[in-house]
Amino acid sequence: MAIPGADRFLNCVLNRSKKDIILKILVLLLVVLGTPAYMLNGIVSYQLGTEFDLSQFFNVVLFMCVVAAYVMYSIVKSLVQHKERDVEWMSALIEYASYFGGDTQKLSDIRDDLQGLVTRNYQRGAFILFVAISVAVVIQAVLDMLWLIQFEQLGILEVFDMAFIFVILSTICLIVHDRISMIDVLQYRFTLVFSKMMNDEDHHLDPMPKIVWRSKPLRHMFLMMATLGFYSIPYALWTVHQMNLHIKRQWTYERAALEWMARRDGAVAVEKMETVTRKGILHNLKRVI
Repeated sequence: MAIPGADRFLNCVLNRSKKDIILKILVLLLVVLGTPAYMLNGIVSYQLGTEFDLSQFFNVVLFMCVVAAYVMYSIVKSLVQHKERDVEWMSALIEYASYFGGDTQKLSDIRDDLQGLVTRNYQRGAFILFVAISVAVVIQAVLDMLWLIQFEQLGILEVFDMAFIFVILSTICLIVHDRISMIDVLQYRFTLVFSKMMNDEDHHLDPMPKIVWRSKPLRHMFLMMATLGFYSIPYALWTVHQMNLHIKRQWTYERAALEWMARRDGAVAVEKMETVTRKGILHNLKRVI
């Protein structure tokens, strides 16, 4: 494509694997159900009068706290990186529309709303939380190994650790669900304005449909309290599912948009713009946080 905005949009699509992360629901399901399943096994064992190793269960809880913290970080990271790609995505379509003399003020306003919706501080905060939980888990594990934690204190720590993880997981999922639903709405509005501006009698592009359910925090908070926090597990899976649906639906729109551009502009070739890749440990660490 010879039009700058079209080339920029194409490169954004070609490089989407660097930003869009499809989290595997089945893997998360197997991971996050580990501790609740073990807890239920412990309760049943206790009721039946069979032997149950409280210390072993404490170690399982600590391990699952770290895993849950990493899952939370991955969810937030996926949200932040997707938003960053969406900003570039919208900027490319704005450049494309302005090339043909269209009034792109409304498009720019929507992009600016999206840009302030999620910041890198979300990812940094999730990373700091992951590190803090990991350190706290290591400290508790060392104290347990050194027999500095009394047997009767293990039960209290287990309840505290599980409650803390449930609260944090619930809070993060509420935020992520709200943000991804707002991103979904903004992209619908953006593509609707873009289609009305650029469509003509011979070339028609449908807007990207809204697919993410609006977040209802009060309902989710009630269910979390009613289930003593266990609702945060299926809610986390549901939030990830909604993110995946949004990303995949966007990919479908991108394919239709590229075909529409090719027909409209008579494109006969694809030229991928080269980008400079920075390497090094410090750069990679900076990308993580």
